[in-house]
Amino acid sequence: MARSFMNGRLTRSSDGGAFLELFLIGAAVSAVGVRWLLALTGYPRLGGGGLHVAHLLWGGLLMVVAIIALLLFLDRGVHQIAAGIAGIGFGLFIDEIGKFLTADNDYFFRPAIAVIYIIFIGLFLLLQVVLSGPRLDPRESLANAMDLLEGGLDGSIEEGTRAHASMLLRRSADSPLTESLQTFAAGLADRPTTLPWLHRMASRLDAGYDAVVGNPSFDRVVVLAVGVYAAASVISVGLLIASQGARLSETATQAQALSTLAGSLLVLRGIPELAASRIDAYRWFRRGVLVWILIAQVFVFYTSQLAGVGGLLVDLVAYAAIRYMSSREISRTGRPAAR
Repeated sequence: MARSFMNGRLTRSSDGGAFLELFLIGAAVSAVGVRWLLALTGYPRLGGGGLHVAHLLWGGLLMVVAIIALLLFLDRGVHQIAAGIAGIGFGLFIDEIGKFLTADNDYFFRPAIAVIYIIFIGLFLLLQVVLSGPRLDPRESLANAMDLLEGGLDGSIEEGTRAHASMLLRRSADSPLTESLQTFAAGLADRPTTLPWLHRMASRLDAGYDAVVGNPSFDRVVVLAVGVYAAASVISVGLLIASQGARLSETATQAQALSTLAGSLLVLRGIPELAASRIDAYRWFRRGVLVWILIAQVFVFYTSQLAGVGGLLVDLVAYAAIRYMSSREISRTGRPAAR
């Protein structure tokens, strides 16, 4: 990596977009969740004798833990966990930005929500740049395959990791190293799962999805579900604004309405893609849900904490379902989503 950096050739991770998504989800959940929890408990103070341990410090601690894990370990499983921990820490950190924008350390500084919004939209745009960039070139594919196969140095490897590495090797340039790695991967024994009951559940879920997706009516059901979900999101925000007596001229109300509409349009944009590629369609669905989670829910929470938490939970379930469906389609077809 150091040599690549010095030569001006950085090697991208095939899981970089997924790690960044996980970071953003963790940040949004913690930023919304901490305000809800504080309001629910009456904004308690941790400490005594004039001391107060701000949750910004806990956020910094979590980010340090994530950094240390990334520096110490090569395992991608550790990197995935570290991305989530770092996101939670960043959410706790950025939630207290109002204290650092005001002379009197005002946590309830109203424009702080706009600053948090700007930061989140900036990170979201960065994510889109990462995901819309060119696919990994043969050199990068080979490097990522080598990284994945590092886990098989003990003679065994998990089935999903083997499949991912094999896919990357097929996209690598023909070379003796590629052939050696393909032979090495094929010779590795299947690694028993540490949680057999979870593996059985995942296998049943995979089999169920494969059976359902073969039904000619599957795409029609997806279109119906997506349409209803998008419409319900727009209607629920309209009802929330009306119930709170919010005026459309207020900046927070405008941002809430526009971000919800933008997410719905992104979700609906994926419907025409279903006929050609479910993977690309799911990518558009995921973008729309991310807009709802990272942007719209921040303003929904600003208007109503109860509705904000409820909506966030629904969006997180939808996001998890779309992520699973996307990963399953990639496994079934052997074709990665366009970056």
